[in-house]
Amino acid sequence: MSKVRECVPERTGELDFPVEGDFKHYEVFTQLEHGKRHVHAGHVDAPDPRMALLYARQHYGRDEPCVNMWVVPSDAILSANDDQDVIWPRTDQSYRHVRGYKDIRSRWKEFRRECDIEEYQKEDLKEAF
Repeated sequence: MSKVRECVPERTGELDFPVEGDFKHYEVFTQLEHGKRHVHAGHVDAPDPRMALLYARQHYGRDEPCVNMWVVPSDAILSANDDQDVIWPRTDQSYRHVRGYKDIRSRWKEFRRECDIEEYQKEDLKEAF
């Protein structure tokens, strides 16, 4: 036996492994073209972020050629609880959406009716006095 091996203590018994295992769960996001948004592609399990990126390149890079890839630990992603958190704004901004124009049309008709009534009353008052 070499002198180096003589200095290393012998291990007996079972090896200690963490309960959750060595691998962590990572989410993968890919960007298919420059200037486009990143899209969730899936997930990989890896021991560290560098290996997660390597696994993601091998697995998701083969499906579709992409220009950029993000690998994020799953436990770092926060999500909003729609029962408790406000996701949609409480103010009426329906005019910004195409479906909101139908509502605006009815509002304009109502406004024009009110203006027509006011104009009629002004003309009626002129004739009366």
